[in-house]
Amino acid sequence: MIKVVGGTYREIDYDDISIEIYGSGFRAAKFLLENNCSVNFSTVGNNDTISYLKENQKVYNNFSFECKEYQEIITFKYSFSLDYPTIFPHILNITKVKKLNIRSENIITFGMLEADFTLSGDKVVYDPQTPIKPRKFSEFGKAKELIYIVNKNEASSIASSEDIEQIKNYFFNLEQAKAFIIKDGPFGAILYLKTKEIKIPSYITNNVNKIGSGDIFTSSFGFYWLEKGLSLEESAIYASRSTAIYCDKKVYVDTSILESFEYREFSNKTLSEKQVYLASPFFSISELILIDKIRSAFLSFGIKVFSPFHDIGLGDEVSIAKKDLEGIEKSDMIFCVLDNFDSGTLIESGYSLAKGKKIIGYHRTCSDSDLLMLRPANILFYQHLTTAIYQTIWNL
Repeated sequence: MIKVVGGTYREIDYDDISIEIYGSGFRAAKFLLENNCSVNFSTVGNNDTISYLKENQKVYNNFSFECKEYQEIITFKYSFSLDYPTIFPHILNITKVKKLNIRSENIITFGMLEADFTLSGDKVVYDPQTPIKPRKFSEFGKAKELIYIVNKNEASSIASSEDIEQIKNYFFNLEQAKAFIIKDGPFGAILYLKTKEIKIPSYITNNVNKIGSGDIFTSSFGFYWLEKGLSLEESAIYASRSTAIYCDKKVYVDTSILESFEYREFSNKTLSEKQVYLASPFFSISELILIDKIRSAFLSFGIKVFSPFHDIGLGDEVSIAKKDLEGIEKSDMIFCVLDNFDSGTLIESGYSLAKGKKIIGYHRTCSDSDLLMLRPANILFYQHLTTAIYQTIWNL
């Protein structure tokens, strides 16, 4: 049996056009339950939350929970999963319930917005779930064996340093962690042990349902280490594989028992010198907001971005057009936003086709017949923005 501590939240995703109740805590519980692991879940929520969890008990007879009463279900709204979510109520208006006291042998725990807790366990996997002042485990918990799972920003925030040697010193000596893992999106992760570092690969998938992917990595790692008794290295590799299948198909799979695994590893090339050209209209407010968010997402992966709006701006049309074409020629990949068939974007697409450039075409409203003239190009079309961005990274 594994104790799971974490939030149960409503998630709205405009990219996927979905409204679901999950949150880190319940999604972790779901992975474990789907793989026949008994779960006791501690969370916070209102009557709707309790009713929802009771409905899940009808499906999983090895599922028990305690839900501390709260006035509402906190909602996360994503324009797409690489963008920062909007949280309702506003994070400054979220009050916290009375502190939870948790004691169990094997624990997977996530940071929560509406609750603090004290925690004691033999083996604990801790994922703080926020880069904004993440709580240090030593502030609230005790564990005989502690594993931290964080991203780069969380690691730097907790250790108050961006230097990896200082981060390692902090986690091993001050937090007394047995090991820690730093996740890095499409580039995989690194498992840090006291004596060595192990690169954990990521895998190329057809779809990238990213919301909850970090929850799946953490919960599946906990499943392999706590429930199945696998080594930390094996647990991390199988967790990455479980995450890949979740991202592609939104299913919860124990990859340690699979006879074969169909996904190809992403070779972690140096991408800092690679450049993506953003071909998109930028006339309406909605278009400006979208291209700004897409640009920010690419920059977060450490690659160069040439965006006509950001890098050239407004001015003489002939001069701008010349600089646009020069930007295309110097770029390794062209990312085209095709909705509304902006004439400038179509010209950029056609010029890229003529130059033999790789093109990723993103749209939500175009029919196949509308895109016919671009078919001869080296182009891949996507209607899911997060998938389109990840495929751009993987194809650079």
